[in-house]
Amino acid sequence: MVNRNKRVQYRVSFLEQRHTEPDNPLYNDSSFFYGGDEEGNAFIARMAFRGKKRRPEVWFDFYLKDYGYLGLKDLPGDEGVGFQFGELYWKPLETGRKWEIGYKGPLTGRQGEEFESEVHLVFTGDHPVYDFVASSDRSANADAIAGEKWNRDFFKKLKELSQTHYEQTGKLRGTVKLGDQIIELNMRGLRDHSFGPRSWDQWDRHYWMSGINDDGWSWTVTTIRYHFINRLTAGFVTDPDGHTDAIVQCTGLEEVSAEQLWPEKGVIDIRTRSGHSYQLEFERKGYFPYLMDDVYRMLEGIGYYRFNKARGLGMIEFGFTRDKYEVGI
Repeated sequence: MVNRNKRVQYRVSFLEQRHTEPDNPLYNDSSFFYGGDEEGNAFIARMAFRGKKRRPEVWFDFYLKDYGYLGLKDLPGDEGVGFQFGELYWKPLETGRKWEIGYKGPLTGRQGEEFESEVHLVFTGDHPVYDFVASSDRSANADAIAGEKWNRDFFKKLKELSQTHYEQTGKLRGTVKLGDQIIELNMRGLRDHSFGPRSWDQWDRHYWMSGINDDGWSWTVTTIRYHFINRLTAGFVTDPDGHTDAIVQCTGLEEVSAEQLWPEKGVIDIRTRSGHSYQLEFERKGYFPYLMDDVYRMLEGIGYYRFNKARGLGMIEFGFTRDKYEVGI
């Protein structure tokens, strides 16, 4: 599934850079931030650099309890050095742990109202980054690949999934200035960074859930079905002391969507490599919608959780092939 052997581990300083591969038409460097608090405020941001022939993907959106949904109306400017488009940027302050997020310019509401804004946020990781290639358990995915019909086209498509991907949970704090009003945000946060080839027309559907509970446990759990592979699963659970365990099994797409294709709430059962079992209860209250290359719908839910019976906050992402699944948004 990947271009590098599991025994090869890149330095975090290398992972944190922006990556390019000009000769690969499907190459993608994507970095993502999410934050949420108990009052219902939420923030989501993403930059995906995709070469000169494909339009970049840029998200920068808020739900603020006194203002509703606000975000970018279009690309905020030309591509800059590092992680930057116009006056929107993020940059590392401490390798593998701390990032600054900044923006100056208009934010637009869903009814067309516009605010001049200045945003200054800092993400601080609670634990080291989790490198999926180096740390994930491969047995379940190996079984999934072994169960497919192998041919030249299958392996070509499989190679197109070869990405480096890592994640981190932590805190997201700072201010949003809208006109003369300054809003202070103190959120639980998460981020990810991936680089390698990506084509949205290969995706069938998926979910990805990540968060932190009141006791300091954090998690990511994801399961993806591509058009040519039935199901791949990955994720991790980190305890309050920072010990991380890879996920080897979780509730499938059909089970979690048994009553509603895009469920407002549900339960994910998780089993880890060490043999521990966990139950993740989720409920979304609001969401951010995106359409990728006009073929794949991404729905980013503002998430509330119970993990190990303790309340949690985080992101609830579901994705669907637009022309195959009707999700009623």
